[in-house]
Amino acid sequence: MRLLHHATLASLFVIPFFANAISGLTFSHKDWELACDNTGTCRAAGYGDNVSALLTRRAGISPDTRIEVTFSQREQGQSPISTAVLFINNQKQRPLTPVSDGYFLLGSDIRSDFIRALQQNDVIEFEADGERKILSLAGSDAVLLKMDAFQKRINTESALLKPGADNSFETLPESPIPLIATRPVISSPKMTPLTAIQLQNIQSQLQLTPEMNCSGPTEGGKNRYYAIPVDKSHTLIQTACFDISRYAMWLTNSTLTAPPQLITNDASGYEDGEIRKFAEPIQIWRWTGKTFALTEEYRSGGRGTFSVNGVWTLPTFVSYVRTQQDIDKDNAALKSLYDAINKEKAINPELNLKKVSDQFPLMGQATDFSVQSIDEQGNPLPDQKPSAEISDDEWQAFKQSPVEGVSENGRTDYVLVDLDGDGKRDLIIDCYAGGTGLFSYTGVLKRGDKSFYAVNSTDDENVYVAGALFSEPGRGANQWSQWVRINGQVYALWYNGQFGEDNLYLLRPFSNEEKVPAVTIRYRYALEIMKADSKELPAISDTDRKGLLKSLARMQDHLIKDMPSNQPPAAICPIPPNTSAADADNYRFGEPLHYTFERVAVIPVWLNNNCYIGTVASHHGYYQKGVDAEIIINSPRQEDSFIPGYSLTGKRHVTAIQSGWKQREGDMGVM
Repeated sequence: MRLLHHATLASLFVIPFFANAISGLTFSHKDWELACDNTGTCRAAGYGDNVSALLTRRAGISPDTRIEVTFSQREQGQSPISTAVLFINNQKQRPLTPVSDGYFLLGSDIRSDFIRALQQNDVIEFEADGERKILSLAGSDAVLLKMDAFQKRINTESALLKPGADNSFETLPESPIPLIATRPVISSPKMTPLTAIQLQNIQSQLQLTPEMNCSGPTEGGKNRYYAIPVDKSHTLIQTACFDISRYAMWLTNSTLTAPPQLITNDASGYEDGEIRKFAEPIQIWRWTGKTFALTEEYRSGGRGTFSVNGVWTLPTFVSYVRTQQDIDKDNAALKSLYDAINKEKAINPELNLKKVSDQFPLMGQATDFSVQSIDEQGNPLPDQKPSAEISDDEWQAFKQSPVEGVSENGRTDYVLVDLDGDGKRDLIIDCYAGGTGLFSYTGVLKRGDKSFYAVNSTDDENVYVAGALFSEPGRGANQWSQWVRINGQVYALWYNGQFGEDNLYLLRPFSNEEKVPAVTIRYRYALEIMKADSKELPAISDTDRKGLLKSLARMQDHLIKDMPSNQPPAAICPIPPNTSAADADNYRFGEPLHYTFERVAVIPVWLNNNCYIGTVASHHGYYQKGVDAEIIINSPRQEDSFIPGYSLTGKRHVTAIQSGWKQREGDMGVM
């Protein structure tokens, strides 16, 4: 992904429109309804007697479908439903996972069974409180077909309704969530009626057209118009469109001389830089310094017993909203990190990023402690503070918060430190979940009045800590993290390494934005052949060694990670005449690799005038006195015997340092 230099960052953030923007969509049929938003994510809701299911699927080649279930509100005084079980054609399936009061999630073990039942129009029921509640499938085929059509999945393997064999690479790509930067406004502005002269000068441009569906004039046959100052240079003009709960609003300058820009004719009101519309679809516009940009649009889905107040949020437009002041702080921090990396590069062309991160210590009053959830006898630990630095108030809040991590060894580590500058210490949670990837998870909880809480909560069954911010595998990636303070702001500095490229991301503790400040460093290596991995490998001649080193140098301009994902594979070695199509593939593909290796490139290797396929692999660019890499050699000719390969190493030097905002990639645990 191309990054922009930090000097261009200020122009990135108000993004109300895109060149290839996705337009949201709504559709309903019988007992099912659909809403798709501007990122390509679709949500389909089905309703039955006191039960409802929501299917959520992002755009892209092969995303999972998230399935939630809820039940209608219970009578006053009854506790929320705590358990639920799926039945298909009267056959009991596994229980659902509770995620909040009355809401449940279908685990990965039964999602495919549920989708298959939808496709086959099987009887789907959910048991709760000892009663079976049937989910209506009336309208489901039409809604799921509409979802597949919107995401361009019809007849592909990822289609929900009728999967097929068509190429999934043609499906609708996911569009990024826009980031809207807000600007300061006048606090508690005074609303004043327009004078007769002001109204005379501007009224002809404040037309209530028939399309607005406004009622007739009030107060003696004339609409009353009011001015609301937004900032020193801009003013809103408001008039009733239907009654006192519905207004038309225009934006003009403070002198009321600029042509008025209609924001909406269906506003419920203006407050603190926000225009809100509460009639469905619910919409919110926020002040960006030049205009009011749409930041949210959604419907509250519902049918039958769920028709009052809705049960799901079904958005057709989503965005991230941040103040320009916060964005400016992040830009300044990014520039400080960028400058520090360049300074280190001048001293050491190989670059030691740990030395860079150490220049920004966390500092502040921080308390580290650990909790072992279960002792050797399987009893809860004594109810006592593990550190005298923890105040009684903090300990009481700790005990009332979702602080437990799913840890393989039963131990969870914590840090109490103020992460957002509000004067109260927040909580960092670290736990080792283990598993095949040897994962560790880090979450952050913000201090509230009486507890710590997750600002960005998730009920993903594969995330092992509350307020999950990032993960780090000990196997299958090259990642590390460090808490830093840059210009007074705390960030998690998260590193992801690859062959030829390092990325340093600055993560705000309580932000869930897709694009974050990042510095990308590109390298080249002076690769050398270390040794043969096996005595079976023929000794390499000087000519073949020089040829292989040249091929390794050329490949650094054509790494697999830089190539288009849909590019068809080319022949690595010359394909002899009359070679069958099946055998020809042996000349195009390298060796499959274990997940702990990064597939760097596939190159030709000439040994004794014979061409072999060389698969270059690396432990994700791990670097210590040289890069860790190897080349695995195999023959495209079936009659040749097995040939292992060579170990590679080489010093690196920086070829480019770029800074900008980009989507964080490589987090296999949280993202």
